[in-house]
Amino acid sequence: MVVLHNAGIRIVDAWIEHPNVTAVIYAHLPGQDSGRALTNLMFGDRSFSGRMPYTTAKQASDYGALLAPAKAGPPGTLEYFYPQDPFVEGVYIDYRKFIAQNIQPRFEFGYGLTYSTFGYSGLSTTMRRNNTLTYLPPGANRNITAPVQGGLPSLWNNIATVTFSIQNTGSVTAMEVPQLYVGIPNSPAKQLRGFEKINLRANQTQSVTLQLTRRDLSTWSVVDQQWVLQAGTYPVYVGASVLDIKLQGSLTI
Repeated sequence: MVVLHNAGIRIVDAWIEHPNVTAVIYAHLPGQDSGRALTNLMFGDRSFSGRMPYTTAKQASDYGALLAPAKAGPPGTLEYFYPQDPFVEGVYIDYRKFIAQNIQPRFEFGYGLTYSTFGYSGLSTTMRRNNTLTYLPPGANRNITAPVQGGLPSLWNNIATVTFSIQNTGSVTAMEVPQLYVGIPNSPAKQLRGFEKINLRANQTQSVTLQLTRRDLSTWSVVDQQWVLQAGTYPVYVGASVLDIKLQGSLTI
């Protein structure tokens, strides 16, 4: 069992298929109880419950231009000391980029194993009543010159609810981390908009409810200089990772 104490992404494809490697633990930065915690997990006294907060590629080149600034001058020049990055990737970073370019990762965003299995069922998506679903959020002004600190309060109104059930179908107590992704029109195919970590005994079932705010479903308009809500159909995905989708539905605005 290989334990990695890492501060960020580590590529593992050079050795992960070796017959002597039976498991890999991304333990990240250790603390004073790291050894005790790891042995409790490795010997099965506790179940793993962590999930990958980034995408682990099969090769470094899969990350493309995200590995370095897009423009840097030769040594000794001003551009060398102050490299420029025009952020041509836009919002297509990490799993959004991998999905858009159909790159298969080694471990996708949200991935993680434990000592049990889980079943997902009963997805329900509903729009909350008495909400204003206009293109601009309530209180916004197209000619506004001084933004409200923290954003308009109306951006944080809950406008939709997603509910589903999870059952521990294994034989031991373990935690599952259901993740909610939304496909916003004219945006990346999936964007994380909520998650929950729940502890379930063997055969136990629990209902999970996640709220979506107006901000969760909005995109930034450089023309309006405001978060705007587009009309259309918003696919809703619930799963154990960004690629391991268990339930699918939609919302209509």
